[in-house]
Amino acid sequence: MKKTTINVILISIITIMSVSICFLIFCIVTRPRYVIVNEPEAAMITEASNLSEDDTQEPESVTVKNDTEPSPEQQPPASTMHGKTSTRVNIRDAATEDAKVLTTVDEGTTFDILEILDNGWTKILYEGSEAYISSSYVIIMNE
Repeated sequence: MKKTTINVILISIITIMSVSICFLIFCIVTRPRYVIVNEPEAAMITEASNLSEDDTQEPESVTVKNDTEPSPEQQPPASTMHGKTSTRVNIRDAATEDAKVLTTVDEGTTFDILEILDNGWTKILYEGSEAYISSSYVIIMNE
């Protein structure tokens, strides 16, 4: 083969590789970004009390609370409390980190909530028996 033919082939290969690299860089730069959140945020929108017609103060306001532990007014009535996990998490036989791990469940696992304890743990009904899960990983669902 002649030198010019080899040069043309090499230049073509370099051009194709350059275009491929540019395309890959474009794909990397424009890909969607995901943020891993370790602690879920519980948000609750509540309405302020209605003002009488005689009051000239501001009308109803909306308050957003961002608490990691739900307050009593955020919790639905005990008979309808259901929850799901916000991430992969351990279910334990007592409300401590040193307690025996009964099982590990995946994100989105649902369960009935029996009680939300003040020590950062939630008592749940899991597969017919009482168990505990860290409240940091519980998303309360209203039904």
